[in-house]
Amino acid sequence: MSMFEIRNINLKKVPGNDFIKFLRIEIPERKGYGPIRFARVRYALNGDYNEQENGLPMDLGKGIFTATLEDEELGEFSREELEKTLQRAAVEIIKIVRKELGKALDILGILKSILKDYPYLKYDESSSEPPDVLKFRVINAESSRQVEDIFDIANKLRNATGENYIVAYGGSSGDDANLDKVWTRFSLRKVDFRDTKSNEA
Repeated sequence: MSMFEIRNINLKKVPGNDFIKFLRIEIPERKGYGPIRFARVRYALNGDYNEQENGLPMDLGKGIFTATLEDEELGEFSREELEKTLQRAAVEIIKIVRKELGKALDILGILKSILKDYPYLKYDESSSEPPDVLKFRVINAESSRQVEDIFDIANKLRNATGENYIVAYGGSSGDDANLDKVWTRFSLRKVDFRDTKSNEA
């Protein structure tokens, strides 16, 4: 079974020209780790919406295409004009990707930095779906823990990313146990309050 899944994002709103049209971008994602920085842009040529066999590789971190079309693909279209088109398109593609993925490209680095202050916690990559659902667990059930730490982590993440997260925590315990002291796992789920308000209206 593959460790990666492919996320497709529509690019048909990205301006091209009569020669090249941008169709979609394929972004490999590793479960629990989110998207990798290298993707492939699918395109069509000469006013035809039939997708070309080869895609254009793109570095999402740098926001640039890392390869271009072959000479035989250009026909009468100039390479200079193609490069200008690709540069303009790259800017728009990155905007679309960042909007779709939120902070997923760098959220794990942010989390790694935050968790340095909480050595008894571990990010659960196998069941997380960054950036929307982030799950954590206590490394050792005997570890001393504070429920306030959960909310501190959520606040730090919100301050670093600008995203809002709701908190849920739990664990196996008896009916008379204080969950605030015996919790063993928690999750942060991204929520857009604007969507919530519009749904309630």
